[in-house]
Amino acid sequence: MTTTKTYDYIVIGAGSAGLSFSALMERKGFSVALIEAHSLPGGCSSYFERDGYIFDAGATTLSGLKSNRPIANLIKDLDLKLELTAIDPGIVSILKNKIIHRYKNPMKWNEELIRVFPKIQHEKFWTKVSELEHSGWSLTQDFKNIPLRSFSTLPSFFNSKFFSAIKSLPNLFKSVGAELNDLAINDPDYLAMIKEMLFITAQNNELNDTPLLMGAMGLAYPEDTFYATGGMKAFANALASKCSNIFYRNEVRQILPINNGRDGFQVLTNKQMLQGKKLISTIPIWNHEILFDDKKVKSFFQKYPAPQPDECWSAFMIYLTVPVDYNRDSLYYQIHTDAIPHCGTHSFFVSLSHPKDEVRSINGRQVVTISTHTRSKEWLKLDRVDYENKKDETSEFILNYLKKAFNITDSDLQNVMTGTPKTFIKYTHRNSGLVGGIPHSLKRSPLDFLIAKSPLENFYMLGDTQFPGQGIAAVILGAQNLENYLTN
Repeated sequence: MTTTKTYDYIVIGAGSAGLSFSALMERKGFSVALIEAHSLPGGCSSYFERDGYIFDAGATTLSGLKSNRPIANLIKDLDLKLELTAIDPGIVSILKNKIIHRYKNPMKWNEELIRVFPKIQHEKFWTKVSELEHSGWSLTQDFKNIPLRSFSTLPSFFNSKFFSAIKSLPNLFKSVGAELNDLAINDPDYLAMIKEMLFITAQNNELNDTPLLMGAMGLAYPEDTFYATGGMKAFANALASKCSNIFYRNEVRQILPINNGRDGFQVLTNKQMLQGKKLISTIPIWNHEILFDDKKVKSFFQKYPAPQPDECWSAFMIYLTVPVDYNRDSLYYQIHTDAIPHCGTHSFFVSLSHPKDEVRSINGRQVVTISTHTRSKEWLKLDRVDYENKKDETSEFILNYLKKAFNITDSDLQNVMTGTPKTFIKYTHRNSGLVGGIPHSLKRSPLDFLIAKSPLENFYMLGDTQFPGQGIAAVILGAQNLENYLTN
């Protein structure tokens, strides 16, 4: 198996990080080979088509489109052709006895909180959330060399914004729960609303373990929620159209550094051998060890073992269609429940296609993606009968809550399909089907956010197991920062 061309960059993984980095580097005139094991772009935020409908693979949203935020900058820099609609309220939380609309406008949001929780003093907490969210995103623009990839970039940290950044550090060590406790906010429903919202943004619903800075950025995200006509297919394909050399159905089998990476890399897939001067990998950090033969490189990755199936979150998914309803308050809902069977979670997230989206909302029906967290251990060692029975039990439980929340009947539910961690293993090749990134936790060292280590020269890692971590906006920010580091 031979190769005749040497690319400037080989990028592994055509998720949001890999697509963004590849497109940005091509824009700068570099030759890039983008390798993807699946047949479609998008990674964990990809899509699939069934019965003429286009389903988002995950219950994903587009956030980070305010001025100078990651996705806004990406769209501008690459001139992506997308039809975007601002969604307000950005999310609707449906509790057993309460419905809460998360409006974009701070005053309207405060009025909604007063309406639903009249005895709680909200303003101080949400003012703090807003300030920290603004500060957090500002820091990402002021310190584009985060994470630190070379000590030569260290002087760039000591700029005019350095002391402002230092002021934010205590919020990495204080929890969301501690802030709520300081403000004497202890209403169970209020705490449940915040816990479940943090679950889908910070991957952590333990209020006393979620860092306040990360938690604030997660709690503020519904202020900046958009829908792309065509769903995640439109977003992924817009990015893919900017990448000249995408090799689909190419599963990486081996990475061969040449002179420890100083002279580039050869990447062996199930179909071909590719050669590049630099290598960028967006797959989870713990998926790398088996790709290298060099003992020192393998030893490096052995320091980052894959989380056990009961340590990190995967997802249980339901895909279906429902009749179009123009009167629903939002496209995004978080429905609170009793403990969901075989998941242990107490809510699920619902994402609907826009009723006016003529690409996805067809035949008088809207496409729906439902997601909740689950532990991979619940699904990976079952025989076929037990596996199908568990899926049916979980799906029935969730759909009963959905019917009540949306005031629909069994006959309204069509094109129903389910997915589990086994589904994510099959299509994303992620260890144990772990998706969503590493939970933001006070137990995690802040150095994990500040330093990006690599065992080889000219080898860099991106994605949701590397800083910045969670969500589409964050992994795109990581790609933008690496592009800035390599070209400036």
